[in-house]
Amino acid sequence: MSIKNSRFKIDWVLINELAIGPAPKKEKHLLMLKDLGIKSVLSLCSESEAPPPNGFCDNFICSKFVLPDHRAGRVPRLDELENALNILRKSMINKPVFVHCVAAIERSPLLCIAWLIKEKGLTPLNALEYMKEVHPRTNPLSGQLSLLSKLN
Repeated sequence: MSIKNSRFKIDWVLINELAIGPAPKKEKHLLMLKDLGIKSVLSLCSESEAPPPNGFCDNFICSKFVLPDHRAGRVPRLDELENALNILRKSMINKPVFVHCVAAIERSPLLCIAWLIKEKGLTPLNALEYMKEVHPRTNPLSGQLSLLSKLN
C-alpha cells in the first residue's frame, strides 16, 4: 500500500511498522507522515542533500546516519550498513518508522532490504524481490547489493 502526493510517495515495507519514501521537503509531507501515524524518522542523507521542512524533528523522533550513494564514488562499507541497521533497530522501539534518503532509490531500499534479511529472515534475493513489489523505485547498485551477502 502506498500513499502518493506528487513526487512524495510513501510505501509501507511492513504495514504500521516500517515505511519508505523520498526525503520530506514540504510541510504537506510532514502532515502526510503524521496522518500515517509515523512516530520515528531515519534519514540516510545529509541535510545539505535534502533539508527537512521547518520544525520537522519537533514532530517526530529523528535519527540520521548518512550512507554514501552513487555520487560518493563508493559503496557503503559493511560497518556503515550495520550501524544504520542498529539505528533502525533502536528507532523501531517507536514505530512506525519512516526511512528515507533523497529519492528512495538506493540507500533507503538497501537498508530496508538489510532489515528484512536480519530481522525477518528473508534471503537477499527474496528481500530484494519483496522490496521491488512494495516499493517499485527500489534500485540499489550491484555493489550496494553485494553487501547483503556479508551481513551476519
